[in-house]
Amino acid sequence: MLTTQERLEIFLDVLERVAPEMRGRALNDLPTPTVETGYALSELMDRLGPLPPCSALMGVCEDGLPFLLDLADPSPGSILVIADEGSGKTSLLRAILTSASALNRPEQVSFTLLTPIPGEFETLSDLDNCRAVLSAYDRTASELIVELSELTEQRKNMRNQGTVEILAIDDLAALVQNNDYEVNTRLRWLIAYGPQAAIWPIATIKTGQLWRIRDGIYEAFGTTFVGRTSSPPLPSGLGSTTMRLEIPGVFTAPLGDEWIRFWIPNLI
Repeated sequence: MLTTQERLEIFLDVLERVAPEMRGRALNDLPTPTVETGYALSELMDRLGPLPPCSALMGVCEDGLPFLLDLADPSPGSILVIADEGSGKTSLLRAILTSASALNRPEQVSFTLLTPIPGEFETLSDLDNCRAVLSAYDRTASELIVELSELTEQRKNMRNQGTVEILAIDDLAALVQNNDYEVNTRLRWLIAYGPQAAIWPIATIKTGQLWRIRDGIYEAFGTTFVGRTSSPPLPSGLGSTTMRLEIPGVFTAPLGDEWIRFWIPNLI
């Protein structure tokens, strides 16, 4: 199990790559978040000051330390967010995309969002870093998956891989059910190898829809965030390691040999 000090060192090591002057600055002056108060994303970013390029701020841990995603480090692999309906999956996805856009220029990090309900993401589509918000049921969504899988193959042996591309998928089950077998095979390959080529699939799914994810797609994800789950049992290996959560907007994530709990930030 990692201690608080060890986790602090991990966070500071990320900062020190490009901002050594940040050493010693964390969120010690912030109270531990609660369901009632939470944290605003803008407040967190103001208090932290400059953060490394190619990073995204996902939330705050119980000890007040920020939870960062380092998009320059492919080792976590693609990310799957699992939780019941109304538990904050989409809010977490919004926070990742919003913070990545705030912390990076479009030529550094860009994103495309696939969703069954594009109309609910107008604020994201207005961001400079947004390439497009596409319907998961549209042919262009399948074409994008093929395009990004080909780009991943092209980038595999390149030293400079160019812009970090985030493929955000809101409701993975809806996308997979709409795709044919060939496109899902491409998607599985993209999930497994995309981060190594600076292409990051980050998807959400309702707990009760996990059974729809077949053909090795679930297994291709490298990291899983788990929120409130009162639906059917989680896949083998998750139910026994994650903490049981009853609070919307709170998730668990793997860090080393332990699972930590973090609060997603408010976007208002």
